[in-house]
Amino acid sequence: MAKTKLTDIAGLLEDYPQEEYQIAEETISQGTAPGEHYGSVILAVDLKIRKKSDAKNEQHLRLIAKLLPANEMLRKVFNVYVTFKKEVLAYTDAVPAIARFQQLHGIPAEKSYRNLFPKCHGARINADTDVLEVDDQCVLLLENLKIRGFRTEDRLRGLDAEAVRLILRDLARFHATPVAFKLLDREEFDAKVMPCLVDSSVMEEVPHIRSVFHDSILEGALDCAELAPHWDRIRAVCEAVKSLKKPEPGEPWATVCHQDFWTSNTMIRKEGGRCVENKIVDLQLTGYDSGLKDLVFFLFTSVINEVLDEHFDEFLKIYYDAFIDTLKDYEGVDVGRFSWAGFNRELEIAASSEVYHILFMLKPICTERGAVKNSPENFQDSDWTRKDLLGPNHRRKLKETVLSLVKRKFL
Repeated sequence: MAKTKLTDIAGLLEDYPQEEYQIAEETISQGTAPGEHYGSVILAVDLKIRKKSDAKNEQHLRLIAKLLPANEMLRKVFNVYVTFKKEVLAYTDAVPAIARFQQLHGIPAEKSYRNLFPKCHGARINADTDVLEVDDQCVLLLENLKIRGFRTEDRLRGLDAEAVRLILRDLARFHATPVAFKLLDREEFDAKVMPCLVDSSVMEEVPHIRSVFHDSILEGALDCAELAPHWDRIRAVCEAVKSLKKPEPGEPWATVCHQDFWTSNTMIRKEGGRCVENKIVDLQLTGYDSGLKDLVFFLFTSVINEVLDEHFDEFLKIYYDAFIDTLKDYEGVDVGRFSWAGFNRELEIAASSEVYHILFMLKPICTERGAVKNSPENFQDSDWTRKDLLGPNHRRKLKETVLSLVKRKFL
């Protein structure tokens, strides 16, 4: 049984009002292994629900609950009092508003924006429902995708071409649909979507943790003789970030940007060994920025490097074509503003600004499996600062990623 306390589940279930339903049985357990998720406590919640007027008719509801991490350092790292609220607003306000916009434009149900994400069964920001400030009673209830066969792929291995093709089409829809909403109804977009895109400013309060991530880039690079010709460029990227100011989002490409889209934040369902469906998860760091930053970050952090080198141009075209096809569904959107030449110009800008982010995040992505023993509830600073967390997987991925970035002239 998890230490984090989950209370008043019945009051959260939107599809099962307490006037009509009651929880007959509940089982709560840890939902993720140590070292696989940090920004929140994930609990698996199994419920047996009965209708009060028909006690014999029982439904089995399997959910995951996201709660604040008990560890104060993790709360500071992820700025949870901002990011948790953002994720709740994404599921309860932004996604439904985008889906309604689609309905108004005659988009069929199978293309609904909701389909990109797990179903939200309820959420609470504060014990007082009239207060919009996050407290320890906040919770987000989502469907447990594992029950339907969705799995997170191996972060240390990376994704193969089949998985990448599927994910890129969904990523393009994730970006293009809000672009259409923004262009056709800016007032409603600003009211319903922008509140979940405010700046998160993660790691600002824990400079000692940020410095460990920062130092892992140069330490790893200097440990690899094959990267010697590129050491100066890597140093320059690491130095530049200290004085770098975030540029204004480039229009018209600016949209809902995930800002943390890598292997662990997408889940895939397979049938007969083939990838058939994908879900996007973890919306706590979303921002208003170029979606091509997500594209670049995903490709260089999450794809098997040999696959990326072989299929890079194909992957870009898959994303671009899906992006344009999505925009074409909306009468009134000038698709001519999103030319292939414009896409490539925006890609260069996005890639150059994402290099540091990519190299920085290779530390948690490539942490050796099993090296972190503590769950988010018992997390220690050393679970991010110990030298033994990184090993051959990080050195290999850092080397391959730098060489791939250099090959594409992004570094």
